[in-house]
Amino acid sequence: MKNYALVTGSADRIGKAVAIHLAKQGYNLVLHYNSSVEKAQKVKDEILSLPNSVEVELLQINFLKDNDFDQIFTELKEKEISIEILVNCASDFIPSNFKDQGSALFDKEMTINFKNPYLLTKAFANVFGTGNIINFVDTKVAKNSTVHLDYILSKKLLKDFTGISAVELAPNIRVNGIAPGLILPPEGKDESYLLNLAENIPLKTIGNLEEILKAVQFILDSKFFTGQILYIDGGEHLV
Repeated sequence: MKNYALVTGSADRIGKAVAIHLAKQGYNLVLHYNSSVEKAQKVKDEILSLPNSVEVELLQINFLKDNDFDQIFTELKEKEISIEILVNCASDFIPSNFKDQGSALFDKEMTINFKNPYLLTKAFANVFGTGNIINFVDTKVAKNSTVHLDYILSKKLLKDFTGISAVELAPNIRVNGIAPGLILPPEGKDESYLLNLAENIPLKTIGNLEEILKAVQFILDSKFFTGQILYIDGGEHLV
């Protein structure tokens, strides 16, 4: 049985960076994607080109459908794939507020950003029983003002679930979270957009993917660390 890390949303952005980082640390990878098969294949090819030979599997799952994650993990186990690290990184990020009518967006954001990490966590515990879980939330979970109402509600739930699961799954599974701040601009924006926002946070600068990867590595290396949220945000959650 070979140990693997499963990274959801690994075809792009933070998920891609985390997957490549873990491969550089010697972990075999299961790369989850939904529709971005070409991007996922490019990440796989990049990992396979690394000098420290690791194995890579692609895993297509549509998080908006009902999925039996226990069965999916059992099938991986039957292939001699043991998931040691689960990184819940896949997210959907759409603006919303109290004026929006209906529940369609609420259901979508809750399903992708909370329900699936919730179900994956339980399946991970049931099938594999030991390891590390890292949940990606958002620095704005510490606040109560937002222009992404449904998204932030889902991430606030994931933050609280991180603490609950850290208690329930200890001592065999450690569960922690990372809350990025101004790291990558949203689609359609550039770095200047982030730099303008950075004027309102304590450190008055923006972060980068390297800071996120340092947080990932700290969590994995720190055996006496669980149930915590690392805010990689230049102090944004404080103001």
